[in-house]
Amino acid sequence: MSYYITTFCYGPKYTPIKDIWYNRITNKCKNAEIVIFEDINVLNKLLFQSNFHGYIWAVRFKHNLDLLLRNNKPLVMCDLDVIIEKDIQLIVDLPFDIIVSTEIGGPKSYPKECSSILGFGVCCGFMVVKPTSKKILVEIFKNMESRKYNTYDDQVNLMNYICNSDYVLSEQDIILDNRKYTNKIITIEDIKICVLDFNIITRDPILNNGQFANHINIDNVGGVHNFIKYFYEDLENLPLTCRCGKRHLGDNNVCNHIEIRNNKNNS
Repeated sequence: MSYYITTFCYGPKYTPIKDIWYNRITNKCKNAEIVIFEDINVLNKLLFQSNFHGYIWAVRFKHNLDLLLRNNKPLVMCDLDVIIEKDIQLIVDLPFDIIVSTEIGGPKSYPKECSSILGFGVCCGFMVVKPTSKKILVEIFKNMESRKYNTYDDQVNLMNYICNSDYVLSEQDIILDNRKYTNKIITIEDIKICVLDFNIITRDPILNNGQFANHINIDNVGGVHNFIKYFYEDLENLPLTCRCGKRHLGDNNVCNHIEIRNNKNNS
């Protein structure tokens, strides 16, 4: 099945990545039609205010929603800081209306008021939306525009939508590329949301474990030029991507990921 894979590119932080990201998708994802959104003015005629929290995420969401409403095939929202390692067709083909990656942090992940209820968070930096999800996405966009949850942030609005619905949560084991994973399944009326096993789309990756993509915070690795190295060099030969450095916790000594990587290299 063919599908769109989209990203939003704006500003000097992400522009140097655009062509590299595009080439990676072209080489890895054979059935993907790539769309890069760059128009920052898509919300101008609506009630959104550019100085309100989460405005850029609302711009991204609106572009994707408009494309989904105009077409009848799946769409993958994929941030420029997501490095695709394998063809994601197997993920797109999963029989769910929305398929979204897991945020780092478990029950303390952003936003905590929702993850503390669900026990996990979702990350909209990689999210598959099918035509069957149009209704729920329109509702989420309305909540964003009305500031129902005091932010335009799509991640916050999606998680609050789930937590404030009469949802049913379950788990499901699957095999992808000969590896077993456990996804969380959220059912809201006739809509099914699959929250991918953290090891399928890995946030702040430490090791190579056969993941389909690595989602790396650019600031964690010292900026865009350092980040670009992760497209071309072995993850395990590059600096750790975790958030344990001085900018986050005040002391590099609290990072246990160094030992995890060393133990693998020495095994």
